Amino acid sequence: MAKPVSITVSHDLGREAALARLQGGIDRIRDKLGLVKMQLVEESWSGNTLQFAVAALGYTVRGRLDVEDTLVRIEVMLPWVLAVFAEKLKLGVEKQGQILLEKPRA
Repeated sequence: MAKPVSITVSHDLGREAALARLQGGIDRIRDKLGLVKMQLVEESWSGNTLQFAVAALGYTVRGRLDVEDTLVRIEVMLPWVLAVFAEKLKLGVEKQGQILLEKPRA
């Protein structure tokens, strides 16, 4: 049985700036995934939505990222074998999202 994982990261950049940050930071995300033996195997933007797939431990996890005016919403379905990593995944994604969406200091 799959375990749904929902993650939200708030921001105050506005939708367009947040979208630009995320699209521009995808290479950093890809590098971070590589450090923990994961690989971004699918990435497809359509407007404010990213459909993605990440390969890890012999499984492919598919998800969706939606950029809104004040938050980014990420939804993934973890295979039951990977469900034990759900909380760790959630914390890691929240942290990296906050780093990417942090407003530059003046």
